[in-house]
Amino acid sequence: MDIFTLLPLSILNWRDLIEILFFSCSFYYLSLWLKKDTQKNLLPYFYGFCLFTFGAHLLALPTVSQSLFLFSPAIILLFMFMHQSTLQRNMVALKNITHPSHPPTDWLTTLLRTSLVMIHHNKELLILIEHTDAIGSYLKAEYYINAPLSKDLLTLIVEHAYNPQQMLWIHSDGIIRGINVSWKASWHPAAYENQTAWIDDAIVYTSKNDALLLHINPTKHHYTIASNGTIHHELTIEQVSQLLRKKINHPQSVTKKGYTYDVTSKKNNVAQHIP
Repeated sequence: MDIFTLLPLSILNWRDLIEILFFSCSFYYLSLWLKKDTQKNLLPYFYGFCLFTFGAHLLALPTVSQSLFLFSPAIILLFMFMHQSTLQRNMVALKNITHPSHPPTDWLTTLLRTSLVMIHHNKELLILIEHTDAIGSYLKAEYYINAPLSKDLLTLIVEHAYNPQQMLWIHSDGIIRGINVSWKASWHPAAYENQTAWIDDAIVYTSKNDALLLHINPTKHHYTIASNGTIHHELTIEQVSQLLRKKINHPQSVTKKGYTYDVTSKKNNVAQHIP
C-alpha cells in the first residue's frame, strides 16, 4: 500500500491548498492587526469567537452555526469599531511620511540651543514636531514653507514672523513646514490665550498619532512635552533632548556641550497620563 494514500494531503488538490493558504494568512494578519491595539485587548475575544464557531459546528448545532456565520460581518464591523483608535492612526492620514535619505545635520541640537536664547530673551515657543504620521490635513498655517532648519533661519522666524500664541511646525527630518500653525478643530480656534491653553488640543491630537508638542516656558524656565496623550511637565533641557531623540529615533549628538543652563524650577519629572 502506498503510504501517501494514508495522508490527508492525498485528498487535497492545488485549489484546496490555495484556499487553505489564503484563509490561514488572513487569520494570521488579522490577529497581528488586533494585537497592535494596546488600549483594547481584542485578540482573546477574536479567538473566542472562532473557537465558539468551530465548537458549534463540531457539536452539530446548525441553528447556532448558521447564526454565527450569518452575523459574522456584523461581528467584524464591531471589532473594527472597537479598534477605531488604530484605524484612525493608520488610515485617516492615508499615508506615512518617508524620511529623506540625507536629513539635515542634528537639527534638534540647533533647536534646543536656540530655545535657550529664546528663554534668555523671555520669548515663548510652542513647537509641533511631526514624525511618521501625516498630520497636515489637521492643520492650517499662516505661512507654509519647506526649508531645512538652521540657526539663522530659526532665529529670523522667531524674532520677526512667529506668533507665540500659535505653533511652529517642524518635521522630524529637520524641515520647517509652517509658521503660525493652528489646529483646524480646536478648543481655542483663534489663538492660545495663556501658556497652558495648548494642552487641551495636545492631549487629543498626540493620542491619535506620533506627533509631539514642545512648549518652552520663559517665565518658569522649563520645558513641557506632549506625547501619546501624556503631558510631561517641568523638564530640563537634558531631559527634553533625551525624550525627543527617543521618540523620533534621532541620533545622539556627538557634541554634548552647550546644554547647560540654570533652571530654577524643580528637577523632578511629573507625568500626567490621560486615559
